[in-house]
Amino acid sequence: MSIRFNQTQKLIQVTLLLAALLVIAWISQQFFFRIDLTSEKRYTLTETSQRFMQELESELYVKVYLDGNLNSGFRRLSNATREMLEEFKSEGGTSMYFEFVNPDKGGADDRKALMETLAEYGFEPQAVFESAEDGRQIQSNVFPYALVYYQDRIVGVNLLDNLPSRSGAENLNTSIEGLEYKFTNAFKRLLSREKPRIAFLEGHGELDELEVIEATDALSAYYQVDRGQIGSDAGILKPYKAVIIAKPTQPFTEKEKYVLDQYLMQGGRILYLMDAVRLTLDSLRSSPQTIGLYNDVNLDDQLFKYGVRVNPVVVEDVQAGRIILNARPQGQPQMVPVPWLYSPLLSSAQNHVITRNINLVRGSFTGTVDTVGVGLELSRQVLLRTSQYTKVNQTPVFISMADVNKQPKQSEFNASHQAVALVQEGRFPSVFANRQVPAGLTGVDKFRGKSVPTKMLVVADGDIIRNKVRFKQQANPQILPLGYDEGSRMLYGNKDFIVNAVNYLCDDEGWMALRGRHLTLRLLDKQKLSQGTASWKWLNVGLPIVLVLLGSILFVYLRYRRFGR
Repeated sequence: MSIRFNQTQKLIQVTLLLAALLVIAWISQQFFFRIDLTSEKRYTLTETSQRFMQELESELYVKVYLDGNLNSGFRRLSNATREMLEEFKSEGGTSMYFEFVNPDKGGADDRKALMETLAEYGFEPQAVFESAEDGRQIQSNVFPYALVYYQDRIVGVNLLDNLPSRSGAENLNTSIEGLEYKFTNAFKRLLSREKPRIAFLEGHGELDELEVIEATDALSAYYQVDRGQIGSDAGILKPYKAVIIAKPTQPFTEKEKYVLDQYLMQGGRILYLMDAVRLTLDSLRSSPQTIGLYNDVNLDDQLFKYGVRVNPVVVEDVQAGRIILNARPQGQPQMVPVPWLYSPLLSSAQNHVITRNINLVRGSFTGTVDTVGVGLELSRQVLLRTSQYTKVNQTPVFISMADVNKQPKQSEFNASHQAVALVQEGRFPSVFANRQVPAGLTGVDKFRGKSVPTKMLVVADGDIIRNKVRFKQQANPQILPLGYDEGSRMLYGNKDFIVNAVNYLCDDEGWMALRGRHLTLRLLDKQKLSQGTASWKWLNVGLPIVLVLLGSILFVYLRYRRFGR
């Protein structure tokens, strides 16, 4: 009877154990749970992202095309994307779904349809070259993209950041860092019921609509973009979240300055793109040389009061873009690209969310900015700088196309890292304090002598936002991409800079802070890998065998102690 009782007891214990395991398995399927032990909390969503997912009113569907036969780097990006989407799904619950699609599956027609679908969002396959065992170079295409569907709208997400100045491993790590921002950015665009309004100012010789159409199109994904003049209505700028002043060439009136000042005092945000010296490349094409003079638009006193000064200088930089010149003026034209020191390639600050992980920014006849004033309730951050080898030319500046043939002298290029773009945040003093309100204004509210906390960004180069336009006077003008260098055929980060700058100025929710997320890149030391690896190989092979033998000996010994008698 005791033997049968013991067997029954063991059967009950096994049944209870299996039941407990089944319950645990069911609970693990119903609830997504993970403890993030990483120092940088790379697997934890921020409160901003969680809030977006909790605001879902209908199903959100994400289709990712980074799947299939991938190398180790892209496989890591694919796995990180899956983990990030699982985190989003844990917050969104049944309202969010995602799917990974292998673009290599299916026939030729399916792949063609996929290519056409992704091309609608500006996505092209990325070529990857790898070495086979026999030394051959094998090319394959990957699709590091995702499409996000919500209600009747679709937004494309580029998962890969590809900066030419960085290695493949660094670019992949940067891409993983930006996953939460990219998806949250897409969710924000889809969930926004009404787009905030921003405006380009007109009436002072600013860049026209065609010259900023690339920036306008990019900003239209987030905002309703308007254009117009200030006029005499003091409250005309109230509906706008931000105002962009793009390369003015004519003076502002005191009435317009007052409207801008009080707009800033009431919490408005302003992006100034200023040329303190009047120079254009078109003037050089029509004559062999030109002179750059001070460009007075009557904003110096206002900017000085706000704590910043745009200097009337033009920089030359050894780190520069290229222009196309005719190397054979007589006879058949021969167009060749030549370095142009007046088009500096500006380095971006990696410790600010506006400029973090963006490419170099191409300038043209760039000036510099300085901070002025003491005791201001402002925080400041330089966003763009010139390279180590910079020359600063004071006005008047004489410029000739023959300058392309001059070799830069190191002794003259000794003004390193000149500040070109600056962001300021805090409480700004009014330039109209202790001054009368200009006559002729209507709808004037109570005067503010100090602003509420707000933001301002000043760039000493109006051409940073300008896209080139060919055949402008014809019926079908050709628009070149913003930041495109015709000489080198490189696309620089001008568009990213402008979009990030406006998003940062308009951000009240803190979602732009996601761009500042940093994940430590922990790479293996290649030098140590190439030296003394034999001992580690023997350890990896021998240690498991030794552990198995010790375990076997211990098992036999314990059985002998228990049953040997």
